[in-house]
Amino acid sequence: MQSIFRYPGGKTRKGVRELILGYAPERFTEYREPFVGGGGIYFSIDPKKTRWINDANRHLVNVYESLRDNPGKFIEKCKSIKPPQKGEEEVYPKANSSGKKYNARLKKEFDKVSYDETGDQAFRYFFINRTVWAGRVNFEPCMKSRMYFSNPEGWNIVKTNRLEAAAEIVLNTKITCGDYSSLLSAPGDSVWIYCDPPYYKDTLSTKQSKLYSNNFSKQDHIRLASDVKKCKHRVCVSYDDDDYGVVRKLYEGFYIYDVSWTYCGTSSAKNQSKTKRKGKELLILNYQI
Repeated sequence: MQSIFRYPGGKTRKGVRELILGYAPERFTEYREPFVGGGGIYFSIDPKKTRWINDANRHLVNVYESLRDNPGKFIEKCKSIKPPQKGEEEVYPKANSSGKKYNARLKKEFDKVSYDETGDQAFRYFFINRTVWAGRVNFEPCMKSRMYFSNPEGWNIVKTNRLEAAAEIVLNTKITCGDYSSLLSAPGDSVWIYCDPPYYKDTLSTKQSKLYSNNFSKQDHIRLASDVKKCKHRVCVSYDDDDYGVVRKLYEGFYIYDVSWTYCGTSSAKNQSKTKRKGKELLILNYQI
């Protein structure tokens, strides 16, 4: 199924998912994803397989855990907030702004939960993720200008059964929040690991422009490459193909495939062109397909 999240660099498009899964081993019984993010590939894995997902973002992991451990309560909370209705009042997304207006009722909910650390944190993250600019959630007050209500249509997800379907998939999944390395080093039989780390180009971006709350430093990219080289399981790593060839050098000796797909969820709605940009990507394998 398609991921329930909107996620920068997420692999939610059907064509992208199918492309990546085409590089998976023919047979594997356990799936691990150390940087699960929006779970674009995870949600496409057979739930009958043993699965272990991880992410450093505690707020994101809260959503996965709620879907697994208390799906009824989480889904009921989400569906208690109605999607945008025709004819409802609309307001500007930010003070002193102009242009497009958005649903006032949902914006009020957005403003209420955005910096509230006392309420349901799984709902807080998910509601913002579905209705914020480009799906980017960053609770740092200094980043407030990058997190504003601008996608009320994203909350139409509660009109579907996608949350219920996601809960069925997440059931029986091992979920952790922390460093990725334990998923690479833990023993197991017939394991396939898909790594989708933060883009290398994002490391070079300014803080205001970074896509993720938990970013990689240059040293983190080096450490990941080293850990993948030591890993005894079959590993597929997806990366942006940076202009300086740094990633290719880090994974020298691996099977590296040039691929491309259309980026989504990373451009400002105001400046977004009708033709979305295609990005150069790499799939890096420590096994032959």
